[in-house]
Amino acid sequence: MMTKDIATKIEQALDYMQNDTIKAIAIFDDILEFDPENIEAINGKGSSLMKLNEFDEAEKYFDHSLTIKKTSSALINKGIIAKSRKEYKKSLSYYDKAIQVNPELNNIITILKNDILNLIDMEIEIDLNDFNPKSNELIKKGLEYKNSEQLWDALDCYQKAIEIDNNCENTVQALINEIKTILQNELMINTPTFGNSKINQLKIKSLKLLLIEENPEEALNIVNQILKETPNEIDTINQKGCILFIFDEFDHSIECFDKCLNLNSKCYYALFNKGLILRRINKLEESLECFNELLKVNVYPEKVNAYHTEILEKIQGKKKR
Repeated sequence: MMTKDIATKIEQALDYMQNDTIKAIAIFDDILEFDPENIEAINGKGSSLMKLNEFDEAEKYFDHSLTIKKTSSALINKGIIAKSRKEYKKSLSYYDKAIQVNPELNNIITILKNDILNLIDMEIEIDLNDFNPKSNELIKKGLEYKNSEQLWDALDCYQKAIEIDNNCENTVQALINEIKTILQNELMINTPTFGNSKINQLKIKSLKLLLIEENPEEALNIVNQILKETPNEIDTINQKGCILFIFDEFDHSIECFDKCLNLNSKCYYALFNKGLILRRINKLEESLECFNELLKVNVYPEKVNAYHTEILEKIQGKKKR
C-alpha cells in the first residue's frame, strides 16, 4: 500500500466515521495491518471506538498512539474519556498537556475545560489540597463571586491566588478563562452589511472565524489583510481591538479603540470596549471616564449603568480604606 493510498483510505474512513463507524474501523484496521504505527489510523480507530461508547478499548489506542508521538488529538480524547468516568482532575491534566502540544487549540480546549469546571463547580475545592491554604480560600471565594455574577471580584481572587501559590496556576487559569469568555462576549462588534465587495466578504469571513469557528488567530490574519488595504476601516480596527483582548494584549487593544475614536468621536461601541478593557486591567478611574461619556449621550444605558455603578462602588470602597 503506497503513502498516497493510505492518505486516501484515511479520508474514506473519516467520512465513514459519521454514518458507518464499523466500516471506518475496518478501513483503519486495513491501514494498521500494513502500517502498525500510523498515528492518524491509530487515533482514528480510537475515535471510532469512542463513537461506539467503547471507551476502555478506545483508550488503549490513544495510549499506544502517545507512545509513538504526543498529539493533541490523543490527549484531548483521553481528557474526554476521563471526563466520562468523572475523573475531572485527570481530564483537566490531559487538556493542559494538549495545549502544550498545540497552543493554537487553546480556545477550543478552554471550552472543554469549562464544561468540566461547570460540572464540578464548587466541588473543585476537593482538588485544592496541594495548594497554599490562603490560595484555596481565595479560589473558593472566587467561585462564590462567580456564581453570584460578581465577575470582577472573582477575577481579583483568582489572580491573587496565583500570586500566593503559582502551583495552582493551571487550575485557576481555566477559571480565569471562563470569565474571560464571558467578558469577550460583552465586547461590541459592528456587524458588516452584506455585499459583494472584496472588503465586505473579508469582513464577514473574519467575523465567522471569530464568532462561529472560534479561530481568533485566523480572524486576526484576515483583519490585518483588510487593514492593509483600508487602514482606516473603523469597524475592522474595532474588531482587531476585540481580538487582541482575547490574546491579553490589552495595551494594543486599547490603541485600536483609541484609533477608532480619533477617526470618529461618536464611535460609541469602541468607547464601550475601551472602558471594558480598562476595567479588566483595573484602571478604574480611566474606565469610569469612558462610561461617564456614554451616560452623557445615553447609549447602551442598561449595560453602561451596570458597569458605571460597579466601578464607582469599587473606587469609593478603595477611598474608604
